Amino acid sequence: MGDQKGMSHLNQSNLNEIDKLKLNRLKDRFSKWHAKQIDLLTFCVNLTFTISIAFFGLIANKYFNKNFQDNNVTFSFSLAKTILFCLAISITLGVIGLIIRLNDFKYTTKTIKSRRRIFEIDKKIIYEANAESSLKIERRKLDKYICYSTILGKITWWIFYIQIGLLLTTLWLIFLSI
Repeated sequence: MGDQKGMSHLNQSNLNEIDKLKLNRLKDRFSKWHAKQIDLLTFCVNLTFTISIAFFGLIANKYFNKNFQDNNVTFSFSLAKTILFCLAISITLGVIGLIIRLNDFKYTTKTIKSRRRIFEIDKKIIYEANAESSLKIERRKLDKYICYSTILGKITWWIFYIQIGLLLTTLWLIFLSI
């Protein structure tokens, strides 16, 4: 293709087979992670709805079961209040964890897109008059995205472990009250 305002674009057919495969793999990875992000968002909506119904059922059951309501765990907290408190914290952590995970997926998608952009600049698939500064900017973006994704991933795992601990504590409190 010809020059246009200081830019010349090479098309994918000008690449060797290895570079074509690498570029296609980067595009496929981006599509995969973008689809995962959409799937996780759908899951989050459904999970929130399910938890809301379960939470409502537990509260309704609390008022209909006198034995459950009268058991005391500590000082002024009834067993029902303690269980509801643990569930509320678990649900809150779950929602926070899902939001963090969505952002982790977003940065993973950006990481892949940035890697593809670096590859395209490096192979002059898209050559800009100032490609060197573009390459530096993309590499800085890539480092930032990788850092964010790593931090968000670690936070997600910790929240998940705490949430599972609270859920198991709640289940044991219910079991021990029977």
